[in-house]
Amino acid sequence: MKRSLKSQYHLLITVLLGMVLIESVLLLFVIGSAKNLPGLVNDLNTIVIVFVFIIFVYAVVIYNYIPLRLKKSLGEVNSLISEISHGNYQVNINPELYNSDKDIQSLLHGIQKMLGVLQRFDQSKADKIFEHHQRLQMLINLLPQEALIALANGEIKYCNDALRRRFPTITENVNINELLFKSEFDQKVFNKISEALRYGDNLFNVKIPSLDHQQQATVNGSIVRNRKGLATGGVFLVSYSDIAK
Repeated sequence: MKRSLKSQYHLLITVLLGMVLIESVLLLFVIGSAKNLPGLVNDLNTIVIVFVFIIFVYAVVIYNYIPLRLKKSLGEVNSLISEISHGNYQVNINPELYNSDKDIQSLLHGIQKMLGVLQRFDQSKADKIFEHHQRLQMLINLLPQEALIALANGEIKYCNDALRRRFPTITENVNINELLFKSEFDQKVFNKISEALRYGDNLFNVKIPSLDHQQQATVNGSIVRNRKGLATGGVFLVSYSDIAK
């Protein structure tokens, strides 16, 4: 395992302090062994100039190395967090990255735990949504009326068993606007639904009689809107009854 950023920083500072200590020892040694003043001044100037240059270069290296090492260590972590923030909870953490630096081990371990919680939460949410969808489908299928759910453009997203029995050719993803019926009565019913979707109108007990006035269809519908108030589709119920003479 590589040294952590913290331990590398301590090592670099220790080396810097070691150079300062060596410079101090050399200065003391030169002062103690000096035989004449001009030679002492010359030796002191040489030692000070050499060590100042070395320490300056070393300080520049440290100044640039620490941020570079930190950026490199956290670069992969940043990319992982970016992927997670975009909804990718299936991202795999590279084992080599996990063992590369002691300082980020706990962070990566925390991310792994968080991903596990998010995946379990998503799976639980998906199961609940599926169960709720199944309950709604069964409930709609038990209705004696013909139920239809469509988008604003007329595309059918769901129709119950009662509607399928009356119109076997109608299935999901068929567009209401493209349906053609032999019976003008049925055509009028679906034209009314298509018109409601086009203009975003709710329908309340709209009566549509047949041409022979023997039957009538009662259409109820509610338009579904988004948060901005724009119509995105609708839910419709159609019931047929005989007209009493």
